[in-house]
Amino acid sequence: MRSLSAGMIRRIRHFGDFVTVPLAISALLELAGLDRFNLVLVGLATWTLLEYLVHRFAFHHLSSLGRRLHQLHHDHPSDPDAERSSLSTPLLAFPFGCLLIGTMGVQDGSALFAGLLSVYLAFIFIHYAVHRWTIEPGSWLYATKMRHLTHHRIENCNYGVTTIFWDVVFRTHARIVAERLRSSAGSK
Repeated sequence: MRSLSAGMIRRIRHFGDFVTVPLAISALLELAGLDRFNLVLVGLATWTLLEYLVHRFAFHHLSSLGRRLHQLHHDHPSDPDAERSSLSTPLLAFPFGCLLIGTMGVQDGSALFAGLLSVYLAFIFIHYAVHRWTIEPGSWLYATKMRHLTHHRIENCNYGVTTIFWDVVFRTHARIVAERLRSSAGSK
């Protein structure tokens, strides 16, 4: 019985976001209304920049705690216990969502937050897939997987998971071609 409980807790820890985040997005979209869709799109775009900046600077350069926790994932990329936990999402997201709603109003804040959470959901799905699924060449996720695995091999490049856009803009995009690095990324 005890191992069943531990197994259930582990599954909730790793997959809880795939249930709670879509429910939160649905509730936020209901609060926002269709006439705030432009702010949902702003939230979508904003997430991609936040993802890039947090990954590059908080996880690789500035924050010692963020860097140490993220290093566990780099050291053990296929270990689910070395990844972020669904249990941490509400701790970070709820106060941020309250701040957005408090400063922008219920409809505008909900719309922006729904956009942010939507791409966060895409991020956790993509990151899970590139580390756990067999993705064959020609698949729509293959280039994303190769880009992310290059990041694990050469850490000063390819910080974006959901998009390559900011890596191109900030010249941190790199790819491995026949075991040689082709890069526009600068040194650490």
